[in-house]
Amino acid sequence: MTQKEQKWLVLLFALNELGGGGQRSRVLQHINDCAYWHKNDQNDTLCRTRNEMVWRNDFSFERQHLVAHGYMKTGGQGNWEITETGKRQLSALVEQAKHEAGGENLCYTAVFFQKLFPVQKTWIELEEDQLLIAALSLSENTAAIASSPVRSGPRPVGMLSSRSLNGPVYARAPKEARAALARAGNLCEVDPAHQSFLRRDGRTMYMEPHHLIPMALTDYFGVDLDREQNIISLCSNCHNQIHYGAKADVKRLIARLFLAREQEISAILGRSICVEELYQIYKVC
Repeated sequence: MTQKEQKWLVLLFALNELGGGGQRSRVLQHINDCAYWHKNDQNDTLCRTRNEMVWRNDFSFERQHLVAHGYMKTGGQGNWEITETGKRQLSALVEQAKHEAGGENLCYTAVFFQKLFPVQKTWIELEEDQLLIAALSLSENTAAIASSPVRSGPRPVGMLSSRSLNGPVYARAPKEARAALARAGNLCEVDPAHQSFLRRDGRTMYMEPHHLIPMALTDYFGVDLDREQNIISLCSNCHNQIHYGAKADVKRLIARLFLAREQEISAILGRSICVEELYQIYKVC
């Protein structure tokens, strides 16, 4: 999608989310507070000609185009409203976002992507993770896996799962997970001293693979996320804490794990990513 189309999508979506419209300040504040756009009040600059952030001024400019196309009402007194035609255009833009691969040109955030497509088959994603863990339990002595050079750089998205019914759910490759666990020595990367138990092979400690950037965001980033660089070895307790723990604890764990992998993860994404983006993805801002 072009940046203009992305702005239209975000603005029309925000209007629809607010019940059809609202005061200009309220609409823009909603976009800011929900972290829908890559620029916000904290990381953007002021306009040279007025005391307003550039991103806010840009959205105001696009609002004029939306009005000209009949997607928003002319409305006075600073009131912004979506029209019925605008709602149809919103649906068309959502479909466009659904079918166009992501990448470095995206300016709406991963949080917005998750809001656009809330039915990311969360239960299927979790079941895919459990199937991966079950497959690893059948492996023989994962500690003995021969280390090989890890290929860097982005890789095309992987294969869809056979359980992908109403939307893209990507299969996990046990080979990548086994390599990631072996790389960590089959120890917890939060703290190697964390206790676990021996696998059935009687030689390696049981650990669980965790995709630091969730597989459900594959289409947003437009690259394969099932990579050794993105897979963390965790004990059961830390793995469950990342998924279900208190926000402060989850934030602490994510920061610790990400900072150790930041360069590698940015390399496989083909663009830089910061820990604040992960906080948004995990909803622990």
